[in-house]
Amino acid sequence: MNAKDLMQSHLTTIREDATIEQLCDVLQTAHVNGVPVVNEGGELVGIVSEEDVLFGAMGAASAGPGGSGATVAEIMTSPAVCATPDTDIVELCRMMWGMRIHHVPVVDEGRLLGIVSSLDLVRAVAEGTLKP
Repeated sequence: MNAKDLMQSHLTTIREDATIEQLCDVLQTAHVNGVPVVNEGGELVGIVSEEDVLFGAMGAASAGPGGSGATVAEIMTSPAVCATPDTDIVELCRMMWGMRIHHVPVVDEGRLLGIVSSLDLVRAVAEGTLKP
């Protein structure tokens, strides 16, 4: 089984110049806890999660009044750890476990195709598709 077999291809993304408030709206509306970050040309430039929002908000709060207004580019992880469509699921699990990450974008020749989350892996185990 490979990343292409588990990846979600209906993606919610956000631009790197979006505000944290816009990011929070996207996360809540899409019911996700992390999204790929793309630039103006639609190229993957990073990934951002709820944890990044929390830590980013802490940084903005410490900046004092006017510290809000931060952008996604300021809190995202860049470059994102990525997989290819043919990345083996066992390798993908090792990457996620070893790096303590929960979302891995799937790219092919620089083009964002999908994303695999830790929830996708748990779902596969629960359905018997992936044996632990």
